[in-house]
Amino acid sequence: MKALGGVFGLVFVVAVAALTVVLALPDRFGDYLPGFMQSSVQRGPQLVLQVEPDGVDMGQAVADSIGVIERRLKELGVRFTAQPQDNDRILLSLSRSADPGRVVEVVTRRGRLQFRLVETNAWANMTPEQAVRAEPPAHVEELYSRGNPVPFLVYKRAILTGRDVVDAQPGFDARTSEPVVNFRFNANGARRFAQATQENVGKPFAIVLDSEVISAPIIREPILGGSGQISGTFTVQSAHDLAILLRSGELPGRLTVIEQRSP
Repeated sequence: MKALGGVFGLVFVVAVAALTVVLALPDRFGDYLPGFMQSSVQRGPQLVLQVEPDGVDMGQAVADSIGVIERRLKELGVRFTAQPQDNDRILLSLSRSADPGRVVEVVTRRGRLQFRLVETNAWANMTPEQAVRAEPPAHVEELYSRGNPVPFLVYKRAILTGRDVVDAQPGFDARTSEPVVNFRFNANGARRFAQATQENVGKPFAIVLDSEVISAPIIREPILGGSGQISGTFTVQSAHDLAILLRSGELPGRLTVIEQRSP
């Protein structure tokens, strides 16, 4: 009877511990359950993602995409599994408490970050009517800001890319208290950014994410410290998600949701 009582006592302790974790960390309590009890937490939404590689073979693109997905969703605190399906697809299974809309937004963004100078002289001597009809010069392209279609003529050649960024964190602007993303370059990136800003004081440069201009500040003075700030019309959540994109790296191609299954 004592042995039986001990078993019941152990079960009770495990149950209380599991309940405590559920209340404190509802999206991660499955990590603390025995294996035979974990299958139920996997019965959330499922997404089937189509992989379209850019410059790499399909097998490598699928494997690299799964790696980026894992880093992003772990940063979001979402329980999930990601596994190859067929030759060019990924099956993403989410926990019940996950927000599929936010997951799709974070997972499918390419995350290609570029810092490019803005061309200010190409149409300087044209009237607005002429500029609208004119073709951009060969060394620049016309890009637009996200959510607010303002056109920018930006150089095609990037000064720096996301590969030069070693960290990105959400924060708040000290003057305006608006949400921002603070980033830090590696040593090589810091050196190149310092040179570019020294040579272009008074000129704007564009911070481009996935071919959209998210910010275009004017270089007021050389930026020598190897760090900077991205500001824009961010919410706290969008600044947090952008920082995750920058930290997790760029997808090796395009990811498209072709099927969403409800639990």
